Amino acid sequence: MEIIAFTLSLICVALNAYGHILTWPLMIASSAAYAWVFQDAKLFGDAWLQGVFILLAIYAWKTWSKSTQTEGASNSSSSSFKKMPRSWPLIGSLCWSGLFLIIHYLLVNHTSSDVPLIDAFLTAGSLLATYMSAQKWLENWLVWIFVNSLYIVLYIYKDLHLTALLYGLLIVLAGLGWLQWSKKIKQLEQGI
Repeated sequence: MEIIAFTLSLICVALNAYGHILTWPLMIASSAAYAWVFQDAKLFGDAWLQGVFILLAIYAWKTWSKSTQTEGASNSSSSSFKKMPRSWPLIGSLCWSGLFLIIHYLLVNHTSSDVPLIDAFLTAGSLLATYMSAQKWLENWLVWIFVNSLYIVLYIYKDLHLTALLYGLLIVLAGLGWLQWSKKIKQLEQGI
C-alpha cells in the first residue's frame, strides 16, 4: 500500500506545481492510501490528517474548478496564484499553535501514539499548508518545505523509508512549485 500511496502522492504534487486541477482528485486517492499506511504505523495524527486532506482536496477542487470556469482555462487556474495577505503570518501562527494543542491533546488522550508531540506539530502544519495551497498562496510551498523536512526524520524513525524518500522528493517538488508559481505571479504583475 505504501508504494501505491507513494506513486499517487508524487504525481499529485508534480501536478500541483504546475497548477493542474487534477491535483485534487489524485490527492483524494493518495490520502486514502496513506491513511491506511499511517494507521498501521501508529501515526494516528497523520492518519487523521489524511481524512482532513480528503475534505480539503474536495474544497480545493471545487475552488479551483470555479476559478478555472471563470478564467476559461481547460485544466489550469494559475492566473489566480497570489502572495498571502500581510496579516496571514500572525493568523497562521496562531492557527498552527491552536491546532497543535488540540491534536496533541487528542493523540495523548485517545491513541497509543508513541510520537504525539511531533505528530501533532506536523499534522497542524500540514493542515495550514494545505489551506494555503487551496487559497493559491505562493508561500504554501515554504511551509511544505519546512514541514516535509521534519517529516523525513519522523518517517525514518518509524521505518517508513519509501515515504521518507517521497518526502525528500516532495521538498524538491515544493521548490519547483515555488519557482513556477513565483514566475506566474511575476508575469501577472507585469501584465504578461
